[in-house]
Amino acid sequence: MNSFRTNFKTFMSRISYLIKNFISFGFAEFISKIVPFICLPLITRLLPNTEAFAVYNIFTTITGVGVTIVLLNLHSAVFREYFEYNSKNEQYNVTRTALSIVLINAILGAAIIVLCSQYISLLFFNDLKYQTVVILSAVSILLVSINYIIELPTRLENKRTTFIASKLFSSIGYYGIFLLLIVLGYTYYSIIFASIFTAILLFIFFSVLNKNFILKGRYDKQIKRNLLNIGLPLLPSSIMYWAYSFISIIMITHFLNLAELGIYSLTLKIARIGYVICGVLYSSLTHFVYSRSKDNDYKEIIGKTFDWLLVLISIIYISIYFCRNLIFKIFATDDYLDGLPLFKYLILVPFLTFLKNFLLMQFIVIKQPLQQSWFLLLDCILLITISYLLLPVYGILGVAIANVTTCFITLILIIFYVHYKKSIVIIRKRTYIYIVFLISFLIVSYKYL
Repeated sequence: MNSFRTNFKTFMSRISYLIKNFISFGFAEFISKIVPFICLPLITRLLPNTEAFAVYNIFTTITGVGVTIVLLNLHSAVFREYFEYNSKNEQYNVTRTALSIVLINAILGAAIIVLCSQYISLLFFNDLKYQTVVILSAVSILLVSINYIIELPTRLENKRTTFIASKLFSSIGYYGIFLLLIVLGYTYYSIIFASIFTAILLFIFFSVLNKNFILKGRYDKQIKRNLLNIGLPLLPSSIMYWAYSFISIIMITHFLNLAELGIYSLTLKIARIGYVICGVLYSSLTHFVYSRSKDNDYKEIIGKTFDWLLVLISIIYISIYFCRNLIFKIFATDDYLDGLPLFKYLILVPFLTFLKNFLLMQFIVIKQPLQQSWFLLLDCILLITISYLLLPVYGILGVAIANVTTCFITLILIIFYVHYKKSIVIIRKRTYIYIVFLISFLIVSYKYL
């Protein structure tokens, strides 16, 4: 009886902890993502054409790739290393060491991008006239990379209210600056400058808020080795996450044109309603996963959580699917409406990606992050191959189909792998039933719905 009470209390404490994180960090993530999503119809109507939207999308992609390389995945490594120490001074040393590494990398990375701006412009835009956009992306990389580290203590210390407030004000500030600049006639530069100005404001805010984690800590060589041992093996994986994004961009710009890329990019942005939902779930689960990684029944907890997520995501996807026409037409207008056939495929990509990421996160927990890279490399190879086969026949629709097909194949392979490697996650038979149901729905909807 006492054993039952103990287990029940443990279970309830975990549920309570997860709900609190869902309400706090999940809500903060929701705020940061939903404001851009709500403002998307405004952007499409204020920008002059689909090409302008394509330019902005490429800017965010270059920034994302650059930030990923500069960070060396130290933001994930800090989460793993921070909870290894009980002393506050040692925890300060973790964040200070990470910031020192990222600051040097960010300066070097931004300088390299500026020096190579012509070549990068040709690669992504197939045109030299967008060299200035590439240079501005270097500035954004510098700021965003540093912000990743200096805002981490707020999450590590579970300061929920502060985190929510920062996300809310940054989103409002971003679109306030954008509206001002678009009225002044800056077209796609209005979004780019708004992104940079918001990053500066966040830098000032978190530098003041988390100054102890920056000033009181010291650079520690042993901590540096520990962080790099966790972060560096993850780097190929993170680069391939972004490679997965810019594969489609490069193929469309070189085989088609910026106008087609603009349509594809907006459809992908609308499909980010899925990323909004998954971002909430991921932010809510991250702290829970790492902080509970030492529990004896951790593998079973993760297996059950994955099943719950699979069911929840299937319900959400099917609901969005039947409302897809209404949703798409709220955000798209004129030439952008050509992206409607793509939407029913691209809307599933965020959900499948989230499920993959959740399972791949477990490789970080067991300190074998390099295993992620093989699955993500397979992701990129499959996407290139399937896109190359379908793009000449179906155009941007072929790229959308290639994306969802690739996600399904790699998700199934990851499930098989973690099932085989029972030391990672305990996968049960019902997991396969849920996957078969989701695939069946997609096939039936393709032919009949």
